[in-house]
Amino acid sequence: MRLLIISNMYPSIAKPYSGIFVKNQFEFLKKVDGITTSIIYMERTFTGKFGSIIKYLNFYLRFFPYLFKKYDIIHVHFFTVHFFMAYFYKTLRPKTKIIVTFHGPEIYEAEGNGLIAKLLRFTSKKIDYCIAVGNNQLNVIKQIIRTKESKVLCAGIDKTKFYKIEGSKKEYDFLYIGSFYSMKGVDVVIDAIKILDDKNIRFCFVGSGEYLEEIKKLQENYNISLFLNIDHDKLVEVYNKAKYLILPSRFDAFGLVITEAMYCGVPAIVAPTGGLKEQVTDNYNGWILKENTPQQLASKIKEVQKQNESEYKFFSENALNSNADKSLEYVCNELVSIYKNLYASN
Repeated sequence: MRLLIISNMYPSIAKPYSGIFVKNQFEFLKKVDGITTSIIYMERTFTGKFGSIIKYLNFYLRFFPYLFKKYDIIHVHFFTVHFFMAYFYKTLRPKTKIIVTFHGPEIYEAEGNGLIAKLLRFTSKKIDYCIAVGNNQLNVIKQIIRTKESKVLCAGIDKTKFYKIEGSKKEYDFLYIGSFYSMKGVDVVIDAIKILDDKNIRFCFVGSGEYLEEIKKLQENYNISLFLNIDHDKLVEVYNKAKYLILPSRFDAFGLVITEAMYCGVPAIVAPTGGLKEQVTDNYNGWILKENTPQQLASKIKEVQKQNESEYKFFSENALNSNADKSLEYVCNELVSIYKNLYASN
């Protein structure tokens, strides 16, 4: 079986974690017997609109030689304009099966009356299998495009890179990891810190984005640590040094950082949003906010701050034992099963 993976997001020096799950899946799948796995990707870098156009044109030019190679299955990550590559390929080789994994809000690019939206809906008829990373996301996908077969399957967490480090000292009370953009709810965290107005609570931010300068200003008055681009070894250390993760995203199809934190024994406080609440069992391995507001987050932070050692241990151990079906090994084995079933159907 010959498999080709296409992705418009892949780690780069500028964005080392962007699309890291695609790289992880590729590294796993190329070791699987009976499957010859190839990949073509576009590294995630900071560019303007013109730069993005140039990147995509270059991406299509690099894909051109692949049209002359035979693949039984093409697995496309993210449903955007690079999906047309798979569409063109299947037009030439109709027996090839196409799988698309939807990772975030990109399905909305197929909504509306714009040219790209219409093209995406039209070309989506060539999709043989849809994978969503969350149940809510799959419901939206089914409303916008026609799906033949589908499954909810997250991107997968590498348990060899995210694990509990015994004896690690807790240096941060609350940890935020993600892009510093409003969609990820970083402004909710910032406003909650201002409401709490407590210099003794230790916060840590990991990421980058438009709210960076505002976070730096907060450091002048509050106990805040800040990391920009860090590698996996440093990231697992940061997780283990934190007591709780906070992620008040306004939209998140899954939210990988939640299960990454749990694999390190760190319970999470999350917004009642999409895939976030699919990973957290309220008052068991974390907490789901009733409303995604700074006031609610500040109140929950005050509440969990009062936990004693045994109460915290209960949540930490439950986090460690949660989400086994979110591991990279589990996800990739499920993918192999999907590939084999589609291949056998030819």
